[in-house]
Amino acid sequence: MKYRKIAAVIAAAVFSANCFTYMPFKENDMSVNALTDEGTKYEFEDGRFDNIKVENWTKIDECASGNSADISDWSGTGFANMTSKGSSVSVDVDAPKDGLYELVIRYCQPFDLNKKVQYLNVNSTNQGEITFPYCEKFQEMSAGYVQLKKGTNEIQLKSYWGYTLFDYLVIKEADQSIMDLSPDRNLVNKNASDTTKRLFSYLCDVYGNHILSGQQEYCGSHNYNYNADPTTGYIVDNEAEFDYIKEKTGKMPAIRGIDFLNYNSSPKMWDDQAAERAAEWTNKFGGISTITWHWSVPSEEDSTDRCFYVESASANYTTFSISKGLEEGTWENKVIMDDIALIASKFKILKDADVPVLFRPLHEAEGGWFWWGVEGAEPCKKLYHLLYDQLTNVYGLDNIIWVWTGSTSPAADDWYPGDEYVDIVGYDKYNAVDGLPCLASLSSTFYNLVAGTDKKKMVTMSENDSIPAVGNLINDKAGWLWFCPWYNNYLTSQQINPVDDLIDIYTSDYCITLDELPDIRKYPISTGETEPPVTTLPSQTTTQAATTTSSVTTMPVHGVYGDLNSDQVVEMTDLTLLSQHLLSDITLDATVLELADVTADGSVNIADLSHLKQYILKEPVTLGPQ
Repeated sequence: MKYRKIAAVIAAAVFSANCFTYMPFKENDMSVNALTDEGTKYEFEDGRFDNIKVENWTKIDECASGNSADISDWSGTGFANMTSKGSSVSVDVDAPKDGLYELVIRYCQPFDLNKKVQYLNVNSTNQGEITFPYCEKFQEMSAGYVQLKKGTNEIQLKSYWGYTLFDYLVIKEADQSIMDLSPDRNLVNKNASDTTKRLFSYLCDVYGNHILSGQQEYCGSHNYNYNADPTTGYIVDNEAEFDYIKEKTGKMPAIRGIDFLNYNSSPKMWDDQAAERAAEWTNKFGGISTITWHWSVPSEEDSTDRCFYVESASANYTTFSISKGLEEGTWENKVIMDDIALIASKFKILKDADVPVLFRPLHEAEGGWFWWGVEGAEPCKKLYHLLYDQLTNVYGLDNIIWVWTGSTSPAADDWYPGDEYVDIVGYDKYNAVDGLPCLASLSSTFYNLVAGTDKKKMVTMSENDSIPAVGNLINDKAGWLWFCPWYNNYLTSQQINPVDDLIDIYTSDYCITLDELPDIRKYPISTGETEPPVTTLPSQTTTQAATTTSSVTTMPVHGVYGDLNSDQVVEMTDLTLLSQHLLSDITLDATVLELADVTADGSVNIADLSHLKQYILKEPVTLGPQ
């Protein structure tokens, strides 16, 4: 099973690199979210209602701002007025063919100066949430992308926060090139370590072809890691989630979620060896770590008590000002800089162990429940930039892959730190409601995030409650890079993750588990560049010289290394034959196996497939003895 997964990942990456061509959007082109006059319009007042009324007001006497508002420009015969939680409005739309469609909604939301959020259901399946910012008149807004089947489909808006007015819905075919997932394969840190580049190259190869399994470990103030012992190991306590997965599925997750929550510069800080656990997960168990940091700060100068929530979110809260923390000379700034120095020392433990990690700082900022997001987008982005600059350029930490956890709201672009600071875009999914799991793929959310960076960045489910059903992920082509349920009942509750569905995804060919990961330190690096330096080839391989810039040396007895079908050209057909052999779909005879040993190590295995892939992608490698 391990070889089958790895071979499939590499082969799929080569196929995608050679079989798809798309025209990227130019800077002056209309963006993928831009609204046009195209599409079919459906009036919400003509739909089906559950505890919703059709209204035809022309004026709102007092909005949340205290202003009155003229809303007389609704179309049709009125609009749907959504109020109480659980109410809904549904419309049936006709799709000319199976495919991805963009939804445009005309709405008015004068009741909350911040936003209202409602559920989007497609054909009775939840596809995520839609955020409706404050406005005092009807206006159009892109509501993301959904997969529709040919014929009639039900689009439903169900109240989550309620109190929104809906005029009409437009559906239009999405630009199908958005489904050709081809992210930038270069890390934002140009000085990233070799192993970090290899991990990122592997992630790029997996993306859109498989999903990596992940699980957040039990963490928080209760995680004292009592039994950690450098002589025996650090991963010894708080393994309930991992034991549960092993017991139910026979597998272990490929990615371990670890929280640096306990790390700060307070005298009260105690070390739960989170950094050591991350290093051990890679170096002892062969896994990948994703690091989050619930960054705790004091409310007052010299206070040793630390919190990360703001007052509106928790009884244990901080009033720490991020804006003051960005001003040199303030006590708040000293806290921030001291904390960054402390966290850098923990990442250095990982660097010294040659362990690359996925780091997602300042997560869920837009929600406003953490101190780093409560004062708005601009100070949050400045803090992210400061953190990136300090860890990358000051402390020289070259083992970090940077993940930004954002949203699909219309304001998400304002919060995004920028392509030059982000390697992967994440989304934290929590939409299991009414005591029922939500096993939908959330393809709408996925493609909205893909479009948000013009396909430049990979998109992942950085936290979640229910794991999407594997069939939904495949059928909807929702190419999330990994999933990572939060701990305790977020994984084990049958109302969130039914055990049969957990078994289905962990044992499927689509999901990659710990035992199916390659040796990251040996994984080939592919940047996607198509013009590496040209190497002069020996005369007996002149036919190959016209098609590749790599080289073949020391000819085997029976032909040319890598030429498995004896046509004197090393190309995709040969890679396919090798992949099929490793997958046990065909058997190559001894003569051909000699040609397949392109690493010349005396055996034919996954390393040969990786090496041959590099050659076909025109990277400067040698087939045969080095």
